[in-house]
Parts: sequence; structure tokens; C-alpha cells
Amino acid sequence: MHNRRRALIRMSAAAAGIAAPALTPAVQRRSLDDPFRLAVDQALADSGLAGRLQRGFGRDTGVAISVWPGPARELLAALERGEHDGALLNTPRAEEELDRLGLLRDRRQIATADFLIVGPTLLRAGIDAMHARALAAQALSGLAQAGAPFVGATEGSGTRELEALLWRTAQVAPQAPWYRPSSPGQGALAAARANRACTLVERGVWAAAAGTMRPGKDFGVLVEGDPLLRVPVHAMRSFRADHPAGRLFMKWLSSRTGRQAIAALPAYRPVSP
Repeated sequence: MHNRRRALIRMSAAAAGIAAPALTPAVQRRSLDDPFRLAVDQALADSGLAGRLQRGFGRDTGVAISVWPGPARELLAALERGEHDGALLNTPRAEEELDRLGLLRDRRQIATADFLIVGPTLLRAGIDAMHARALAAQALSGLAQAGAPFVGATEGSGTRELEALLWRTAQVAPQAPWYRPSSPGQGALAAARANRACTLVERGVWAAAAGTMRPGKDFGVLVEGDPLLRVPVHAMRSFRADHPAGRLFMKWLSSRTGRQAIAALPAYRPVSP
């Protein structure tokens, strides 16, 4: 393992332009034995962002990344234990807790994502009547007063962190029977569509699901554009794991090609260097 990681150090330096030699196929194949483990919030995987970055980084450097999707808070705990080498997450409040304790390396914003409140379009008129440009908290308050069915995001996910903030801002405690937690094995968006309910969804996930879900005229976006719905996407490395490819990956994310890979998905806005 030590020798493989040493090989990755040399390979990373070459790929970053520190040394002139090009990567050989043999060295590239060797990296597959010890890939960089990247923990990714499920939404960032479902939207296609994680896969695009994985492929772009591999194409540009020859270094392998393995993507591990799941709820962000669970992944953060595993990152803190050193079970993952790095992470791509959208849970700024949870991340800040570990960052303040010095348990993360190189945490930096690489993009901005935004979220949507979606649901049966017949509810749109009521939301629009509240305000010329309905704010998310106001909309949630109105939906709660009307008892409109709402499917909650997966516990521990980045979407759930934002959803909790929105309910607090709206001064509403979501509860049954109109509020339903998402079921294991079924995403909140699919559950909302099946049950004609509302939910909070990341724009990238909504765009990726559009082709397969075919929302139709009766199910669509109810609220968008509220600044409160914008969430930073951060990349970071584990303090307890120091994979040689980590610094190279962080450098690549901030490079022109890394930013182009992010911008290729219209749902994300890359951060300027």
C-alpha cells in the first residue's frame, strides 16, 4: 500500500505539471488498486455532478477516484474517522462544526447549487397570490396552513439540512398527517410525484430526473429563485487520511478544466479562483 501511494505522489506531481514526464498506462492502472475515496452527498451523485468530476479528473490526470454516495452527515462522520479521503458535500453548517475542530483539510467552495420546491401545479396559484415572487419560507407556511402533503428529504442529507432551516424560518413544525418522511429506498422526489405531494429538491436532481420521471403539466416547480434556496458545494479532504491524490484533486477542481466540468451542468455555478 505504501509503495502504491508513493507511486501516486509521483504521478500526481507529473499530472499537476510539477514534473515533465507524462503518465504511462502502467502507472495509471496502478492507481486503480488504491483509488481516492470521495464521499458525495446523494443529491450531488444523482444530479450527475460527482460522476462528471470523476470522469474529468481521471481523463486529465489518469488518477482513479471511487465515488461513495450517501447522506452527507453519515459521510462526514466517516470522513472524520478517516474512512474516506475526501468529500463533496452541500451541508455547510455540519461541515463548519468539523472544520472549526480542525478535522477537515482544504475545505473550499467549488460551486453554488440551488434548490426548488416542487409539487402539484394546482398549488402554484395560491403560492403566487402570497407575493409577486414567493419566498420559500412563506410558501412553506402557506402549504402547511393548507395541509398540502409534503415529503421530507432523507435524514442527514444536504437537502434535509436546508429543509430544516426553511421550516425554522417559516416558524412551522412539520408534522403528520400532511408531512411524510421519505421512505428508505425511494427518493423524496419520486415519492412526491407518486403521491401528488410537495418536496424540496436540488435543481440538478430535478434536471436529471426530468427525462425519466416526465413530470408533466400537473407536477412542476412551485418556488425557485429565493436566495435562501442557494447552497454552497464544498470539497474537502480528511484530516485523518492523506491520500497522495488529494491535493491534486483539490487543485484540479479550482483549475480551468475543473471549473468547466462543473459549469457543463447548468444547475451549478462554479466559483471563480
